[in-house]
Amino acid sequence: MICNQHCRIIYSKHEITPKQSPEIIHTMRQSRLLSVFFSIVFTLTSCSKKQAPPQPPPPGVVCAIAEKKDVSSTHEFIGQIVAEDSVELVARVEGYLVKRNFEEGSFVKKGDLVFEIDPRPFEAQVKEAEGQLAHAQASLTYANIQVGRYTTLVKGDAVSQKDLDSATMQQGVSKGELLVAQGQLDLAKINLEYTRITAPFDGKIGVCKISVGNLVGPTINNNLTKIVRMDPVKVEFSIPEPVAISIRQKAGSMEKIASRMIPRIILSNGTEYPSEGQIYFSDNVVNSSTGTLLVRARFQNPKGLLNSGEYVKVKLGDREKTSSTMIPAVAIQRDQTGEFVLIVDKDSKVQRRLVKTGQAHGIDIVILEGISEGEKVIVRGVLKVRPGMTANVSIEAASKPETRTQSALPNAGLPSTQKE
Repeated sequence: MICNQHCRIIYSKHEITPKQSPEIIHTMRQSRLLSVFFSIVFTLTSCSKKQAPPQPPPPGVVCAIAEKKDVSSTHEFIGQIVAEDSVELVARVEGYLVKRNFEEGSFVKKGDLVFEIDPRPFEAQVKEAEGQLAHAQASLTYANIQVGRYTTLVKGDAVSQKDLDSATMQQGVSKGELLVAQGQLDLAKINLEYTRITAPFDGKIGVCKISVGNLVGPTINNNLTKIVRMDPVKVEFSIPEPVAISIRQKAGSMEKIASRMIPRIILSNGTEYPSEGQIYFSDNVVNSSTGTLLVRARFQNPKGLLNSGEYVKVKLGDREKTSSTMIPAVAIQRDQTGEFVLIVDKDSKVQRRLVKTGQAHGIDIVILEGISEGEKVIVRGVLKVRPGMTANVSIEAASKPETRTQSALPNAGLPSTQKE
């Protein structure tokens, strides 16, 4: 509107009169058109000028300081608890069960009577075998007398040599019969002992599906129950071949490995077992199918908290600690080039650094290459900045060791899960 009015004012200053010549009229028209053109340009330029907006402040990020800490190398494996001793109680002789002296799930001591099979038939077999043994002993005594008698008589030609040979043969037969009778008596006594089934060691009794009055034996109702030793227990776990080589290179012999490497276990509910174990066995061959080495550690179990068959997480730690550069694992990101972090330099500029990571310790992770002690690593706000930008830094408070968990590591490098 203002522009239109201005144009009309300029036009009114150059009015054409009839007395002017055509050349003058043409010149005036050109001058008037140029004046209108420049006036419009000036007016439009003035109308389009606006005040430039203020520059936004640098984005804010939270950084953690890379620190040197003394940490020990730790490896984690999946293990299984195995009883130190385990036995299936079976009936070795056939008979009717007359006693069951325990409650399922109870603890028994070595030598305690657990089951008893009716002993009367086996007691009778012992008596029968004792009678046969006595008969064999009498036969042997008579045979010895006969041999002595015929030996004297043959010297006076009272009997023939054949009679002495027959007596000597009978003496040998009687000795054999005596041995057979002795063996039968021993076997009868063993079978009688088998009617009393006792605990071979201290342990806990499992489920028993056989009740008193049932016929049991080697071919019928054979498995009676199971006893396992509860204290101590062993944990079996398999170590990948590269890790096994690294441990041997550090520690050396099996004795040194057992004294240097500390096994601890995490139970299935996430709690750590209070006692550490002791490595006592490593296999002499690597499993060709899995490329792992079988290792066993022994744990004391006085309260019976650990049960055979349970799966646990085994943490194998080194007693010796080394100084390592550490940052929060949540700062680690990953792309096609590998792992990297964003840092803020002394000029408050954001930089991208490729890093090589080591083992995780709680919520922190060891940095082998790429970060130096004292550098500021962005842990929150990475989506607000890009390399080369200026950032407003605030320093994150140091985490307490008891509040650290392992959960940050798996998704540490995924931008979609990065906390702001």
